[in-house]
Amino acid sequence: MNEQTRFRFDLIQEVLSVDDETRTISFSLKPDPRRYERRERDGVTYLYDKFDDLWFAEKEFMASLVRQLEGQPVFFQPPRILSAADYVGSRRPEIASRLEGRATAAPPLGDKSEEFLRTLEVDKLGFVILCVDIVRSTVLATTLDPRTYASTIAIVLYELSEVVPKFHGHVLKYTGDGLIAYFPEPSFITKNDLALDCALTLLRLVRDGLNPVLLEHGLPQIQIRLGLDSGEAFIETIGSPETKQHMDIIGDIVSLAAKIQARAAPGEVYMGDMTERNLHNVWRTACRPVEPGPDWTYRDRSGHLYKVHRFIQGPS
Repeated sequence: MNEQTRFRFDLIQEVLSVDDETRTISFSLKPDPRRYERRERDGVTYLYDKFDDLWFAEKEFMASLVRQLEGQPVFFQPPRILSAADYVGSRRPEIASRLEGRATAAPPLGDKSEEFLRTLEVDKLGFVILCVDIVRSTVLATTLDPRTYASTIAIVLYELSEVVPKFHGHVLKYTGDGLIAYFPEPSFITKNDLALDCALTLLRLVRDGLNPVLLEHGLPQIQIRLGLDSGEAFIETIGSPETKQHMDIIGDIVSLAAKIQARAAPGEVYMGDMTERNLHNVWRTACRPVEPGPDWTYRDRSGHLYKVHRFIQGPS
């Protein structure tokens, strides 16, 4: 489906030594036994990938790993939300304040995504795309008076978008009843974990943050559905300076993430095969393949139908 197929190797890290004077750390990396199993075949030791049913000659596996890691910088981007429950709890007073018109003055308009994309020195990059849709927003629009509907949707989108940068992502655009966010390289692998973690936090924000406050104020509760896909895309300037011009991400992963999201039921996270294969094995154990429907015609590079997966565990 995407121009370049990527998948991750899951390793266990063991710190061997720490030198405070030179500020260096020595550590060893070993194949994660939760994913890989040593097996003998024809006198050769292989690492069998239990997730993807693949065989790697152990010596070649380790030699390839050394070649890939040698001289490469290490990127570590932990999420800025340590507890989703604590974060959601902290947002409820602010949500109530906004619904009651008591919020502090809005900060000046800004576009962090535009700023980030303009700093890039390349026109092609690896991304994880997250599409969020507010389910049945049209019904919500016909239930509420226009002013209440507009202010409610604005508050919901504000809260959803506030979560994205906490997972090192950016909001690319708003779609009226949802948003599209992206999680860029340099660390393509961990971006998949961060994007899914963000998606699950958004579900919890709706369930335990937004909906209880909406209910307290006599407003209908909402639901969201989410779609993820990963791969490479181009960064282009679109539009005319005479009207509106901005930096955008162009590629099949953007449209696919939206189509995958449309297949999800309310309260669910669906993802493309590229995202699922690049998740940590702990996340992958909670993913299951789904049948996207007879009208699903999108294919991967080998010509097979592009697989779609569902995350089966909701936020804890």
